Amino acid sequence: MKTFVFRLYPNKEQRRRLSACLYESRQLYNEMLESEKQHYQDSGKFLGKYGLATLFKGRSTAHVPASTVQCLADRLDKALKAFLARRNEGQGFPRFKSGNQWHSIQLRQLTGRRDAWLDGRYLYVPAKLGKAIKIKRHREMEGTPKTGYLVRRADGHWYAHIVCELPAQADPSHPADDRPSVGVDVGLKVFLADSDGNTVENPRFFRTSQAALRRKQRRLSARVKGSRRRRRAARSVALTYLKIDRQRRDFHFKTAKRYADAYKIIVVEDLNIAGLARSVLSKSILDASWGAFLTILTDKAGSAGGQVIRISPHFTTQDCSQCGELVQKSLSVRTHICPSCGYVADRDVNAAKNILRAGAPPSGTLADGLAVELRSHPL
Repeated sequence: MKTFVFRLYPNKEQRRRLSACLYESRQLYNEMLESEKQHYQDSGKFLGKYGLATLFKGRSTAHVPASTVQCLADRLDKALKAFLARRNEGQGFPRFKSGNQWHSIQLRQLTGRRDAWLDGRYLYVPAKLGKAIKIKRHREMEGTPKTGYLVRRADGHWYAHIVCELPAQADPSHPADDRPSVGVDVGLKVFLADSDGNTVENPRFFRTSQAALRRKQRRLSARVKGSRRRRRAARSVALTYLKIDRQRRDFHFKTAKRYADAYKIIVVEDLNIAGLARSVLSKSILDASWGAFLTILTDKAGSAGGQVIRISPHFTTQDCSQCGELVQKSLSVRTHICPSCGYVADRDVNAAKNILRAGAPPSGTLADGLAVELRSHPL
């Protein structure tokens, strides 16, 4: 599955209908959640997707189509299942949604018995949402459109997220079969270092915008709740966060594509990012957003006929990549100096070489097979 994002250009009446649907669908979702909580107190069980759809059948309004009501039941059911599956890990119970937590309208189907479809320069949606909305398809889509979402972002613009099912690839091989392997070590001083000795600077998008955010948030806190000036200040803060997110995402995609095109096997550490984010470096770790980058890198590598291998991160920094000697060093020590063989290298580059050795075959081809045991301590 792959999601394509396109800008929508609704007229004034369509914009009014979409905003009304967003508001009323949030109210329905909160009613569904209240019904689930009450039913669980009475019976010890949840209603489930079909029970909710039956209970709220006919609850569509002047701006909420019947298909959207079914999507809301499915959305709440998924949230409850996620809670039940991970409540022992600290997963919270689904909460009632406020206005600034509700930004999307789901379109049930864009294929088969569809209630929405694309035709040229228009996205056709149920009449309650505006019928034909102008869309700018700046790129060709791949695969078959299955479903979609209408999303309003902090800049006030509407976007269509079209989810497409990609055809199965019989031969995922890349034309350049002789592409080498590489080890990649993500960090904070530099965003990443690879086993070839290359580094990518850490842009620190949140840090660079932190002063502007501080000023805007102070201005927001001084405004009277419910006033027009407070809403304006809140939108200014949201726009800054949106800009940071877009900068970070653009950087991740460009960096991931460069590595996916150049290397066939990319070996990375299987980091416990949630655990690391609870340290004193949490702000910097979340700003770098390693998890999002590694997800994008995996997708890009697969599209280019490559593969991302994740290995255990233990000892990748402490071991010497040349002789295997254990050289202990604190985070403040940025240069690896081996007392046994005399090898000197950047700390992160040395770690990247250990990562490559642990996860990829020496020749860098899949024909040699992968490491029998995924480990970071060299033999």
